[in-house]
Amino acid sequence: MEPLTAGAIAFLYLLMDKTLDKTGYAIIDQAFEQGGKLLQLLKRKSPETGSAIERVAQHPELAQQRPDDYGEAVLVEKVEKEAYADPEIRAYVEALAQTVKSQPQINKVIENWKGINIKGGTDTITGNTFQF
Repeated sequence: MEPLTAGAIAFLYLLMDKTLDKTGYAIIDQAFEQGGKLLQLLKRKSPETGSAIERVAQHPELAQQRPDDYGEAVLVEKVEKEAYADPEIRAYVEALAQTVKSQPQINKVIENWKGINIKGGTDTITGNTFQF
């Protein structure tokens, strides 16, 4: 996966998935801090993208209700577009991708997020939930 794509997915995942337990994990705290800085940078340099990401982070149901405006793929594409256009944003996204890739625990979560790029592990189905 390209670093910008990985970074954009990690950024959105960290903001949208409130269930991630970050207690005691310095690397996750670092990723959250980088994600917050990236969001502030996006809000300053690309207010439309920054506000869309902030809105869906506060109201995750928007991703399903209005996927053309707030879907994960749309937001990842917007972050990638901004990263390609602005070297400062690109540096933040790539740094976040490196942070996530350096920690196998986070990397596995990101790889398996919303069914994206599932690999490794033993697949079992229990009731109506998947466990990897």
